[in-house]
Amino acid sequence: MQQITTIIPTYRRPIFLRRAIKSALEQKNVTLQVCVYDNCSEDETEKVVRDLAKEDERIFYYCHSKNIGGLANFLYGMSEVETEFFSFLSDDDYLLPGFYQHAIAALDNYPEAMCWAGMTLNVDEDNLIWDARVRQWPREGVFEPPEGFMAMTGGMAPLWTGILFRKDVLKKVGLIDPKILGPSDLEYCLRLAARYPYILEKYPAAVLTLNSQSYSATQPMTAFWPGWKYMFEKISSDPDLSAAFKHAALAALRRDGRKMLFRRGANAVAAGRLDFVRDAANALAGDCDEAARAFLLRSLAVGCSRSSDFQRIYTLAYRWAERRIVDSRQDLQTAYGHLLQPI
Repeated sequence: MQQITTIIPTYRRPIFLRRAIKSALEQKNVTLQVCVYDNCSEDETEKVVRDLAKEDERIFYYCHSKNIGGLANFLYGMSEVETEFFSFLSDDDYLLPGFYQHAIAALDNYPEAMCWAGMTLNVDEDNLIWDARVRQWPREGVFEPPEGFMAMTGGMAPLWTGILFRKDVLKKVGLIDPKILGPSDLEYCLRLAARYPYILEKYPAAVLTLNSQSYSATQPMTAFWPGWKYMFEKISSDPDLSAAFKHAALAALRRDGRKMLFRRGANAVAAGRLDFVRDAANALAGDCDEAARAFLLRSLAVGCSRSSDFQRIYTLAYRWAERRIVDSRQDLQTAYGHLLQPI
């Protein structure tokens, strides 16, 4: 029996999918299977997978009869896991050498840990590394609750592209909650961290592609903010969590939610998505009691709607600021750039 399942949900990205599959198959000193769940792509996806499967019997392919939605496809793959360990890999991302071997060695040394989290590099379409949040953690090692939960707040949660889960987590923590929508991966990791220990190491495990045209980059407010509010409700009503823990957890997550709304609103201004900006402002004012930030976003939206020059200048300034941030992290490119694969 295989030791690890790599779950790859996919939809109409056959070229990137090939890279994702091969990055999993190239993991050394582990036994694994790569399970590709096609969301009814109706393009070259099946041929790409079938051709690779002719050369490697560790590949399993399943195609849904219709598009069931991205989150439902992840959930389906998760529900099919039978191996001791599993990980998620989006079709435009890829794993880095040694991920699985390193993770299993650590988990073998600490069997109580429900997962191992490594460092995922966020890489843009020009193959520049924008971020690697795990590198900023103050320490590595085993994290017990509640410390493990709080360490994931402040925008520091490890991306699950670089996480290897034990199958036991399916019984102890459950499946992804589809009601959470966009932040379902974050909620799952937080749900785990609130109850069980995990291991975190600053080991480069995977690459996440920052695609400006992806759904995650263009999704409406309805795809993620209701999920954040539902996440607050779940924590607040959870009978297994102490009152003190709930208070600290909710305070931290509400801070994160406010910052995320403003940041996404500011980015939407630069992209000319003014309806999103107004929705973010309404959420800040109505749900977060952030009248000043809401006013600022609304003012920017009004300025952009009235003047194309204002829109152009803001966008140029915002992109310049982004580039300065990326340039300030040149050490990431120096340290890990050699691990990146061509686009």
